[in-house]
Amino acid sequence: MAKPDDKEIPLENLMRLAQSGDKKAYAALFRAIMPLIKAFVSRRIPNMADVDDVVQDTLLSIHRAGHTYDTNRPFKVWMFTIARHRLNDCLRRNYRKATFTEISLSNLTYEISLTGVTERWDQLEYLNKILDSLPEKQKKIVTMMKIEGYTAEDAAKKMNMSVSAVKVAAHRAYKSLALKVLKREES
Repeated sequence: MAKPDDKEIPLENLMRLAQSGDKKAYAALFRAIMPLIKAFVSRRIPNMADVDDVVQDTLLSIHRAGHTYDTNRPFKVWMFTIARHRLNDCLRRNYRKATFTEISLSNLTYEISLTGVTERWDQLEYLNKILDSLPEKQKKIVTMMKIEGYTAEDAAKKMNMSVSAVKVAAHRAYKSLALKVLKREES
């Protein structure tokens, strides 16, 4: 049998060993899950102090509820469910503390510059035009990554491509777009 601190042991097995009283497996489990939880939380909260608090609350909750985990089920689903609940608790606390200023719409002044609107429209029109000049796959990748905010990994999954193929296609698209923009500026 592999040692509890072996990184190849699935989290479900580490939790099974921890539930049976194996302290080394318990320590290995928490070493393995802490960076996962921290990454999950830090993508959703900008304040690192709050991130650390949520991670600590999550680890405590996992410790307290460890006996409820069914080792025949995926561990990460259980762990991230707990992390999401602790994250939501933190967000609710922060929301309650926040002070909101009431804004009266009657006090707002509207200054619309037709020049600014027209320039923006021209820019959007030009952007759509040069995006349309790309091959369909490159256009979709650029749209997903730069407009919709997908990561290369997410785009690869959605387009059924490898991550490296998505990155290569994106690079080629960016290069092509840059050349088109330079040509426009020169004329």
